[in-house]
Amino acid sequence: MNDGVEVLALPKRLTRALANASLTELEELAGRWTARRRSEDGDEMMDGDLLAVLQKVAGLAASAVHTGGGLYSRSF
Repeated sequence: MNDGVEVLALPKRLTRALANASLTELEELAGRWTARRRSEDGDEMMDGDLLAVLQKVAGLAASAVHTGGGLYSRSF
């Protein structure tokens, strides 16, 4: 049954990489990601917004790694 809910599990390797990423690495990733999105579809997401999101996800990843859990994304 498709109830419209989708759950994605991030690979452990990606979760560890996010957990261990430095601020500089997150800044570089945000810059590359923003440039790519703008070139592909003209997305106007602000650079700072994406960095803030990446920092929060990295914090969740660190918690997941520390507790031996996983990192998941759920959408409706």
